[in-house]
Amino acid sequence: MMLAGKVALITGAGSGIGQAASILFADHGAKVAVIDIDRKGGEQTVESIRAAGGEALFLQTDIGVMSSVKAMVEQVLAHFSRIDTLFSNAAAYTEKNAVDLTEDEWDRTLAVCLKATWMLAHFIVPSMLANGGGTIVITGSVHAIRGYANYTPYQAAKGGLLALTRALAADFAPTIRCNTILPGAVVTGLWKQFDEVRRNEIAQMCPLKRNGTPQDIANAALFLASDMSAYMTGTSLVVDGGLSSIVQL
Repeated sequence: MMLAGKVALITGAGSGIGQAASILFADHGAKVAVIDIDRKGGEQTVESIRAAGGEALFLQTDIGVMSSVKAMVEQVLAHFSRIDTLFSNAAAYTEKNAVDLTEDEWDRTLAVCLKATWMLAHFIVPSMLANGGGTIVITGSVHAIRGYANYTPYQAAKGGLLALTRALAADFAPTIRCNTILPGAVVTGLWKQFDEVRRNEIAQMCPLKRNGTPQDIANAALFLASDMSAYMTGTSLVVDGGLSSIVQL
């Protein structure tokens, strides 16, 4: 019960990493605000939490739009009275290079993958400060520390999250801690375009010889959200099966 009595707000909670983290956080005693643009997925997450005896609230939200983020945070605070942990996890990306990319594709990717975390912090941090503390966990990516072809806006956003992590940690320490997870190849709904052959090829690039699961990243998020990581802030935790630690020959 590492989060007993806490309230956690998790974005991208209708599937993948966000869904796994929502269920895990609830299992450890947290009340969970389940945030996603996908109503069906979000409601399924809430149903799973409630079926296990937990407490959860779903709010359908486009976290790339500031007015939507503001309204959502206000609803969560009205319902739960506080937010102790923010897990900014939602993502969107377009597989294109800088030449092929359109301005709308750039703007949308940056809005969901980078700007959203600032917007969430903008509206949530004041309540955390008023309550005497809180933790912010961000889903980054090994794309922030390694180059991958044809992911220009996604990599720019994930790189920006590392800098934003340090900024939030510096601005609001010691009251609030902020850390980022850098997942590697994790099988989520964003992998729909990969068949089993390609998924296995990617797995073989990792020293651990498997792709990550949403649960692998949820476990890391729980660690960073809880007092187990009480002496960590402003840093990143790589959870990639060793993918970024070696050079493929």
